[in-house]
Amino acid sequence: MAGNSEKVPIASAGPEDLQHFMPPAYSAVAVKPAATGRLLKAGIAVLIAGAFLLLLGAVGAFYFWNHNDKHIYNVHYSMSINGKVEEGTMEIDSANNMERFSTGSGADEAVEVHDFEIGITGIRFSGGEKCYIKTQVKARLPDVEALNKDSMTFDLEDEVMPAKFEDDLIWVAAGTPLSDSGFLSNKIKDLCGDLPIFWLRPTYSPSKQPHIFSPRRRRFSTTRKTQRGLEGEEGAMNIDPMLDHQGVCCNECRRSYTHCQRICEPLGGYQPWPYHYQGCRVVCRVIMPCNWWVARILGLV
Repeated sequence: MAGNSEKVPIASAGPEDLQHFMPPAYSAVAVKPAATGRLLKAGIAVLIAGAFLLLLGAVGAFYFWNHNDKHIYNVHYSMSINGKVEEGTMEIDSANNMERFSTGSGADEAVEVHDFEIGITGIRFSGGEKCYIKTQVKARLPDVEALNKDSMTFDLEDEVMPAKFEDDLIWVAAGTPLSDSGFLSNKIKDLCGDLPIFWLRPTYSPSKQPHIFSPRRRRFSTTRKTQRGLEGEEGAMNIDPMLDHQGVCCNECRRSYTHCQRICEPLGGYQPWPYHYQGCRVVCRVIMPCNWWVARILGLV
């Protein structure tokens, strides 16, 4: 029996004999590198795809910003309102056919948006609890893509423009908010946000009547004056008199000024429309000479 159960010393055992002494749990297992390689390749592919998408997003954002910037024209100016100098900005967005005016800053800021597409003006005061709208003319702003902004110098930055008020005209808010805002554009809705929207109605002083305006007579006179002013100049511009009629610019003005209006809350008496009001606030916008405005916007100077 001793011959059949001969023992092999561990010290002299070969590699093939050691496997007989190792427990099954510790037996040598060959590790396959194929699974690890596939995971590594998948990770590299995901990283490359992510980097490509980020690059496309950056290029798209740059193109979108650069393309939209060609259609936007910004102006900064100073104005004197009741002896106080206020800063103002005007933004002309020809792509969206709108103008945006901002007066003051912080709690005193007033923003006015002119949507020429639907013929509505929206007004909002910082810290206010209401948003206001009123009708305006519909128009089409000229394209500013050809404007050479790098060579542009703005003449209004070095002066404080006087503010002109319509003393005989007060805009008074309606008594109830707008029930259906579906006709408003996103530009006006973005301005008003979640605030209730009120129509503004013109209120004239008892001694004054609304000004009767004759578009035909004014168009004729301003056209003749413009032609005389530009006669003999090289590359004379034919300024559309409707720009003046629509309130975009001033055909007869030689310098810019700020046009201000008072927005007030009603104080009783709706029959007839109230002459009593309270809580008036001021909103202003800059009015430029039409020849200057057209030349700057079209990039002619």
